[in-house]
Amino acid sequence: MSATSKFTTLLRRYAPTAAVLTVSLGLAGCTAAADEGTPEATLHFQELFAPGHAFADADLAYSEAVMAQTDGAVDFKFHWSSSVVPSDQVAGAMDDDLIDMARLQPPASPADYPVTNWMASAAHQSTPAFPAGLLQQVGAHLEFAVNSEELTTELDNLGIRYIAPLALVQQYDLLCDRPIETMDDFEGTRVRVAGAAWVSEMQAIGAEPVSLPAEEIYEGFQRGIVDCVMTYPTHYVDSGLWELGGYYIPLSFTGWNQDAIAISQTTWDNLSAETHEALENQVRVWIEEFIQSQIYAYWQFAVEGEEHGVEFLDHDTEMQAAIDDYHGTVREHMITTAPAQVDDPAQMLTEYEQLHAEWLPIVEELGFDTELTGLNEWVASLEDPTQPPEIDLDPWLDVVMERAFGPSETETNK
Repeated sequence: MSATSKFTTLLRRYAPTAAVLTVSLGLAGCTAAADEGTPEATLHFQELFAPGHAFADADLAYSEAVMAQTDGAVDFKFHWSSSVVPSDQVAGAMDDDLIDMARLQPPASPADYPVTNWMASAAHQSTPAFPAGLLQQVGAHLEFAVNSEELTTELDNLGIRYIAPLALVQQYDLLCDRPIETMDDFEGTRVRVAGAAWVSEMQAIGAEPVSLPAEEIYEGFQRGIVDCVMTYPTHYVDSGLWELGGYYIPLSFTGWNQDAIAISQTTWDNLSAETHEALENQVRVWIEEFIQSQIYAYWQFAVEGEEHGVEFLDHDTEMQAAIDDYHGTVREHMITTAPAQVDDPAQMLTEYEQLHAEWLPIVEELGFDTELTGLNEWVASLEDPTQPPEIDLDPWLDVVMERAFGPSETETNK
């Protein structure tokens, strides 16, 4: 992480939860002529979390970059902690012009996103090495989803469109109130899952899945509603879960490919071509801010976790093999349970798998170790494990943006 990015992230973690706002036009989707000193539009953006969380901090960095590229022609007003509508009503709120932009949560509203939720079960394609697997997954998923007729049509039918579809959790692992050291230990253990894709995964290993939205995870673990939380180190840190202590179980479960920055189609249609370009170009800033925050939080969790009462268990290859065996059955199940909107599920999955295969050597050629196993092994591989790593993501981001979006109009016209 560069010094500037690291300190920006740290400052934001302790910043007041104020919205980024200069001039508000009052109504979502309201636009105006981009006269000097007057924004073309104020974009109302709903986020599940508040500043201090990696997602919200990435939103802020993105908005600042868009405002800079448009010379203030576009402004943002943020609505933190799902303060306008619950996460299962975001699509309708954008279509009704209550908000302009949001980070989608498809598992909260499965009827709205049948294809997106179906694809959730395929989020186990990347190497477990961190951060190589995360970079592989983000690149492959973004390239796939922006070109997927099935996924883009699904959003079109809701009156919204992608700014960027993002697969931001390489793999889920566990924080439990008890040690899980053999497969038998899962029997009867209540595990928080993020949605339907993980229900079968937990049932396959003998655990009892419990669906909890992100807003309820902390209380659910604190009160013993669940015995284990299935999420990932950034969330353990940002949500304060690690303050509750517990046992960290370094297994690689299905990750998360469900995030998307989306915008109302009506709002998009009322914006200029220059603003369209800025909204897409600055996805790069959102991704970099989020991944740098993840890298820092993964390091922080590994290095400081014991101080917060977290006990780190060893990676168990036999347990992981059982989980991998389950992953090997997922493809055929997905083909037979594909939603009607998917004409050729086998071909769709093949394309998804092939892109992940293509992205692995790309990441490796950019200097990222693709063979590491587990969080502690990654930290041990650092030149100085006592210091947060400084990782230059620019070469990787160049490839991501080129493969997903192609050259910008600015670059093409040079």
